[in-house]
Amino acid sequence: MDNELNKHHEREPYYEDEIDLYELIQVLLKRKKLIVGVFLVAVIVAIAASYIMKPVYRVSAVVAPGQIYEQEPVRDVLIWREKAIDTPENIERLISQNPFHYEILSQLSWDYQDPQNQFDIKTNVQERTSYISVNIDSSEPERAKEYFSIFLDKVQNLYLHKAAVNATLLSNDLEKITADRQKIIQDKQAVLQEKKLLSNEKKRILNEKQRIKNKIEFVKSKQKVLDSQSARLERQIKEIQINNEQIIEQRDVVLAQEHNPTDTMSLLLYSNTIQENLTRIDRLNLTLEDNSILKQQLQQEIKDLDMQLANLDLQLADIDVRLANLDLKSKNLDLQDNKLAIKQKDLEAQKTNISGLRIVQEPTIDPQRVSPKRTLMVAVAGVLGLFVGIFAAFAAEFWQSHKVSA
Repeated sequence: MDNELNKHHEREPYYEDEIDLYELIQVLLKRKKLIVGVFLVAVIVAIAASYIMKPVYRVSAVVAPGQIYEQEPVRDVLIWREKAIDTPENIERLISQNPFHYEILSQLSWDYQDPQNQFDIKTNVQERTSYISVNIDSSEPERAKEYFSIFLDKVQNLYLHKAAVNATLLSNDLEKITADRQKIIQDKQAVLQEKKLLSNEKKRILNEKQRIKNKIEFVKSKQKVLDSQSARLERQIKEIQINNEQIIEQRDVVLAQEHNPTDTMSLLLYSNTIQENLTRIDRLNLTLEDNSILKQQLQQEIKDLDMQLANLDLQLADIDVRLANLDLKSKNLDLQDNKLAIKQKDLEAQKTNISGLRIVQEPTIDPQRVSPKRTLMVAVAGVLGLFVGIFAAFAAEFWQSHKVSA
């Protein structure tokens, strides 16, 4: 039984799974001319093809969304906020779709069917920016550049309408600010005119006050004159009364004596003198009464003048208050005018900055061709040729070994 099994195993062929690298290298060395030949043919064909193929150049530009301004409420006040006219993604989508292709070809009188007039526009939004890179690869770069420039003009015109509407809104606001500033100027002129009138009125009142004060001084001086005159009259009356009393005493002495003709004459003289003194006293008393009446009149006149001064002081106080209010109003008008001037300047700058689509970089032709890339083509052809040569070497060796065994 064992002998039969051993005989059976001896009859079975033996297969070895291991790869003999030495034999492979021997095959490659044996067929090296074939491998090198295929490699050289592939490289030569690639080089020839790269020179035969028409070079393609890239026309590139960089665009960015323009800016407009929209009103936003901030603390119950509308202010203009800067805003992009459109998102970079929307602009990129619009450029990629290229809805102006046939319109541009008609404008340039180019054939729709000509493959050279078919341009593939590629776009890319630069990372962390709003810049959009736009490229056209073409074997006719000058033609592509002309097409590209008109295309960008079309896109710009599309956004110019929105920018123009925004500029009109800003212009309306600027006109309103200009009108408000003009009204403020008129109000300031009115305030200045009113201040001038009040200042003139204040000068008139001050002059009137000085005139009344001078008049009061004059009246007081008249009072002093009357006072001195009354004091003098009172002294005269007192002196006359004393004199009269002395005369009466002398007369009474004469009357007490015996009568004689000489005493009669003396008594008559005493009586006349006493009568004259009494008359003078009456006359002086009348003058005193007149002076007293004049003094009362002067005192009343002083009171009236003081009342006039008080009224003038009230008028001056009122004028000062009105002048202070006008100064405050003038300052407020200046403050409003300054704010409007700043706002006007900002709006004018904003209006200048309004744009539909900003051309950051005009269409330019890259001097380095995009394709064919000779180095890459030769490298790829070399690698492919090498692999094909190796495959051909093993195929030829396999074919020859089977042919010999047959």
